[in-house]
Amino acid sequence: MKNKSLVQAIKEKIEFSIRFKLSVKLVRMLVTTLLAAGIGVTIVFGVFNLKESVNHNYQQVFTILNRENAFSSNAFALSPGENNYPELKNYAAQNHSPVLIFDRAGNLLWGTEPEWAKFKPKSWFRFIRQDNSFFFIQNQEALVAGTPIELVIFTDISPNLAAIFQFSKIIFIILAVLALPAIISIIQSGKGIFHPIRNMTKTVKHISEENLNLRLNVSGSQDELKELALTFNEMMNRIEDNYNRQKQFVSDASHELRTPIAVIQGYAVMLSRWGKDDPEVLQESISAIKNEAENMNELIDKLLFLARHDNSTFVFEKEEFSLTEMLLDIIKETQIIDSTHNISYDINQEISLFADRNRMKQAVRIFIDNALKYTPPGGEIKIGLGKVGLENDNNNGNNNDNKYIAINIKDSGIGMSEEELRHIFDRFFRADISRTKEKGGHGLGLAIAKIIVLGHQGKIKVRSKKGAGSEFIILLPERG
Repeated sequence: MKNKSLVQAIKEKIEFSIRFKLSVKLVRMLVTTLLAAGIGVTIVFGVFNLKESVNHNYQQVFTILNRENAFSSNAFALSPGENNYPELKNYAAQNHSPVLIFDRAGNLLWGTEPEWAKFKPKSWFRFIRQDNSFFFIQNQEALVAGTPIELVIFTDISPNLAAIFQFSKIIFIILAVLALPAIISIIQSGKGIFHPIRNMTKTVKHISEENLNLRLNVSGSQDELKELALTFNEMMNRIEDNYNRQKQFVSDASHELRTPIAVIQGYAVMLSRWGKDDPEVLQESISAIKNEAENMNELIDKLLFLARHDNSTFVFEKEEFSLTEMLLDIIKETQIIDSTHNISYDINQEISLFADRNRMKQAVRIFIDNALKYTPPGGEIKIGLGKVGLENDNNNGNNNDNKYIAINIKDSGIGMSEEELRHIFDRFFRADISRTKEKGGHGLGLAIAKIIVLGHQGKIKVRSKKGAGSEFIILLPERG
């Protein structure tokens, strides 16, 4: 079983190993290239060798034939049995190269091997195997002693084929010797190529919840793996940031829930001990428990909103509505609820908006409640509505055509420092902890308002100075 497991492990490693597959592919390419080169060189050598041998044989036969015909008064008063062309016969016998001479009509005039006339090629040449030898048969028209003839020459190419075969063996032995170190180099090079990947794998294996700060080493890398490592590190930075924020979010939410639960438990204990007999303690406990329950319900609603947004399951239900009418309703409701602040407005035009009416109303209320919370009694809250064009819009360039709807909420409250301005949209952040405890709140309102505004492709601009109040400007695209 152990051997089987080992074999299976090796097979799986080979099957799924990129290094092995790459090495095999490179070796295959190398071998294919060397084979093609060896075959190509052999073919070129063989063609030139055969061509030279055939041409040499033809030139010799033609030269001898012309020389002997120069002394013949009747060149083709011939008979195959007569002792004519002795020099050509000797040459043909010594070189194992039969020669046949035909007239233009295809009649045999003379030949050293007359019976071989049956091998005469129909075209220029052909190959045959005869008597354990290979012959290249060349058919050429010629003019001998002024007489046109067809000269058929048999060239024994067996020695040439032996030479080509010997040459090919030498070539492939040389290529094999050269290929061996090349194959070893290819196999060894895989180690260097995949060494950074192995290091990356080891690092990734050690990344866990306890050490999300581990990153891939990119020092000294200048290849594509560096880009991969940088991309992975950037992804891990985002994951770590989101994980830490989620962890902090859970911690803050738990802390926020712990206080009202503790209050409810405390009053429950009071009720069980003295509430039954003391109407004053009973009423106080009921009021406190009711307030804390409402506080918890509000906090849970906000947490659910943020959770749906984080999970990308929140959907805005957009419709066309009168933004002017909505703002006037909010102002009227606020004036009824709060009589300690001077609430004024500058809303002189009818403006419609395509958006989620309920969520936009929620966002505006958050900004107004925030202004009321941090403005002392008797202070002023100004609310305005209009249209503006942004000259330097990073998203749209010069935005004279694409105007924004601007909702201004300005207060005369305590204001914020530059440090506080950088964090006001962070979840559970409180600009003034001591005052917030008095006024209530969980530090989630502005974070929710930002999600709503950005979800409508809008922007939020904040102007504030410590002791001089704050101004929030909600910018919404006119064409939603």
